[in-house]
Amino acid sequence: MNAGDLVSRFPEIPPDLHGESLLESFANVFGAYLESASKPSACADDWTAENKVYMKLIGPMDIYRYGLSTKEKVLVQMQELIDTHASSTEAFEAELEQAGR
Repeated sequence: MNAGDLVSRFPEIPPDLHGESLLESFANVFGAYLESASKPSACADDWTAENKVYMKLIGPMDIYRYGLSTKEKVLVQMQELIDTHASSTEAFEAELEQAGR
């Protein structure tokens, strides 16, 4: 997945992030996870694995879109996710499993 595919699949990613080189890296690293990710419904009380992936990876960008975070904070979060994945895929996947609990 590339950044263009990512923003097409998730239009909630704010336009000012579309040109960030970090978004391209993010799409490359997490593309396989994001192909099946889905936003949980507002009334969901039990998230699926796909919902957990969405909330962990796309959620921070969606929160920023609503003005509840800053661009700088989202970029730091994205880099931290990439770094965690690079250092240990197992640790990253364990974090995904814990998301939403």
